[in-house]
Amino acid sequence: MNTIGLAVVGAGNIAQNIHLPQLSAMPGVALKVICDKQLSKTRVLAERYNVPHAVRSVEEALQVPGVDAVVVTTSTDAHASVALAAIQAGKHVFVERPVGRSMQEAIDIRDAARTHDVQVMVGMNHRFRSDIVQLKNAVERGDIGPAFYVKAGWVKQRSTDARWLAQADKSGGGVLVDLGVVVIDMILHVFNFGRVRSVNCSTFNLETRTVEDVVVAMLTFENGAVATIETSWSLMRAEDLYYCNVFGKKGSAFINPFKLVKRVGNEFQTIVPSAATPGVSVFRKSYDSELKHFANAVRGLVPMVSTIDEAVERMRIVEALYASASMQREIVIP
Repeated sequence: MNTIGLAVVGAGNIAQNIHLPQLSAMPGVALKVICDKQLSKTRVLAERYNVPHAVRSVEEALQVPGVDAVVVTTSTDAHASVALAAIQAGKHVFVERPVGRSMQEAIDIRDAARTHDVQVMVGMNHRFRSDIVQLKNAVERGDIGPAFYVKAGWVKQRSTDARWLAQADKSGGGVLVDLGVVVIDMILHVFNFGRVRSVNCSTFNLETRTVEDVVVAMLTFENGAVATIETSWSLMRAEDLYYCNVFGKKGSAFINPFKLVKRVGNEFQTIVPSAATPGVSVFRKSYDSELKHFANAVRGLVPMVSTIDEAVERMRIVEALYASASMQREIVIP
């Protein structure tokens, strides 16, 4: 399989700003069809990116000849139904995060993918950020020694272009499933702590009514390591904050940007391996690398990462965190 034929389902902001521009310029990828309920918008985008087919329904998209895989960029409430339809048609699937509104939707996708022998990748573009790659490499080299404490978070203002994020029936939750699942995935991806043994979580509603907009949580791992997480749409900051601070027996490491801190004699030495890259550049490059990886995995050139099996476990942790916040106590994950 030299060229991958793709259908993009969902023509909202993320598809318009990221997926369509990058996929249309990507070697070895052919955009065959764009699908969205707003057909007039879909036709405009299809003309802009020289995509031969513009359709309204998923069923129509799956009937277009030459489609090998489907990229799902709809609102979260449609992730499961679109992914399942694509899988049942024998197509590989890339679905943006979160994989669904619940762990059960993730399990349904996983089971269908196993039955139909197709691959599913969940969009976790932060795994492809240069600073995260450097952090993971440093941890695996043992630069900071065994890590025991991680403090990580993502604080940003909620986009007014995606009001559905604050509607639980569409999103599955608030900032925890929007940003928190990313922080959880980053921690599990970078560190080899084993499974999460228990969680504690508090949620707050500062500017939203039906879903949480601030989360403060703690994960305790089976090896004894601890991670604290904060995510928010409404904490008052002048700029967005995406960070991970990790402390080990030999030193510490930080992103964004990446740096190492080690003790040399009686002094601390800070090591910055490369010049910091502007945030927007890191953001766009991570999506580009992620989508290229998906295409190469479909070709069989590289193993799939951010798999549906991993996504099920991430959603298991998310649901345990919601349970902890609701019951105001620690939840042990079986």
